[in-house]
Amino acid sequence: MCWFGLVCVACQPTTNTSITDNTAGFTIDIHNDSTTITIYSPWQKGKVMQQLAFNQAYERIVCTSATHMGFISELGMMDKVVGVCRPNRVYNLSEEERERITDIGDDMQPSMEKILLLNPDLVILYTYAQGDPIPAQVEALGVPILYCNEWTETTPLARAEWIRLFGAIFGCSTKADSIFASVKDAYEAKRLSGEEAKGRSILSGMSWRGTWYVPAGGTFMGNLFCDAEAQYRYADNPSTSSIPLTMEQALQDFAEADVWVGCNASSLEELRCIDEKHTWFKSYQTGQVYNFYRRTLPSGANDFWESGTVHPERILQDLQSILQGDTSALYYAAPLY
Repeated sequence: MCWFGLVCVACQPTTNTSITDNTAGFTIDIHNDSTTITIYSPWQKGKVMQQLAFNQAYERIVCTSATHMGFISELGMMDKVVGVCRPNRVYNLSEEERERITDIGDDMQPSMEKILLLNPDLVILYTYAQGDPIPAQVEALGVPILYCNEWTETTPLARAEWIRLFGAIFGCSTKADSIFASVKDAYEAKRLSGEEAKGRSILSGMSWRGTWYVPAGGTFMGNLFCDAEAQYRYADNPSTSSIPLTMEQALQDFAEADVWVGCNASSLEELRCIDEKHTWFKSYQTGQVYNFYRRTLPSGANDFWESGTVHPERILQDLQSILQGDTSALYYAAPLY
């Protein structure tokens, strides 16, 4: 494996031929035989967080998030993965892959010793905050790192576009570009076909320890609700963060919502046991409550966070189907009984 190295800089470099749409927080630039990936800070707009230059595809990869595995699986490159945090929480693994891939521990505190013993060419990290100490610890091992911040993207297509980053490091950019182009076309077609859902209102989340977090209009789910043509109380709120509500506020805003999605419960009875006031919502009383647990494993692995990241058009279709009352072919969503 040969690479040019890792450079962290504080100002934006001059780019060459980019193969991204510039909607996501990275660019890929090809100059002669070299590829340079530029990652932009999700917390400081326009600031370069990292650059990685290389001239050969990477062969031994360690990942710290199950969402990375969704991209890698889609590209058919799972054989390149030698380690991952908590493989039991990864949905898209065969039994053979689950036995072969080393568990490097918790994603918030991966084992540096296990990473070093795996001798990877590249460690793909997600960062949960500025000042995250894990990247410096991995770099101290002498192993190149690459930030994958897809989870910070606030639009479905920008999040899906990170498949191009994985296509670049595996030397299959043409395939990654093709997948993303198909996803983009399918998403736009679904978005334009959602007229029948207009007028139906939606509720998201649930009460947990006295607080009910709902997505603002500028978030990933907020944008999906908009594209699904749902009526959503906070659609015009441009924030990219969740909005904390009291139960009283949630009832005031959503008591008459037609459908309820994204609750972290497996049954209506579980939802009632978490908080009796959940039963006061119209959507509970009419049985129009859905989680995103349809594609899960007993270990808790959930494909919504893997292939759903690559294929937001499937999530959009689920939302449209729920809003339109035709739930015969849901992909990730499942009704609570």
